[in-house]
Amino acid sequence: MKTPLDDAAYWFIHGIAYKDDELLVYLAEGLESEPRRVTILGTVVDGAGSIDVGDDSRLFLVRFRRIVAWQVIDESYTQWDDTEIRDDKNFLQCLSRSKYLDTINTNHGWYEDTLGPALHYRVWTLTDVVDVVSCEPPEVEEWSPA
Repeated sequence: MKTPLDDAAYWFIHGIAYKDDELLVYLAEGLESEPRRVTILGTVVDGAGSIDVGDDSRLFLVRFRRIVAWQVIDESYTQWDDTEIRDDKNFLQCLSRSKYLDTINTNHGWYEDTLGPALHYRVWTLTDVVDVVSCEPPEVEEWSPA
């Protein structure tokens, strides 16, 4: 799914809330620091930098309605699955086939009787992956803390 999130290089989860039957995923843009020289265990490394959230970071909200299931996984433990069918490799993806969707449909498939069919949506961030099975596509909007 092409969204404004694709105009950045990095995203971090700022927060997640489940409220009034909606899943709200708050994202903060990761910004690269200026490259610098650092010494690590006695070895000098040129061009090292960090990716951090700063005052200039943009904030976005990804809102999911009519949710069946969701999970958050550390990105470090995620492996690529060639059997998945996804629309693209952007920060917000729509998967029409995945093992996660198969598991939800096998164990909790009665949702289709009341909510209708669902798809698997995935939010990729630098450190976490949010998987959501929802009967509606998510909405992405700019956000600012009140």
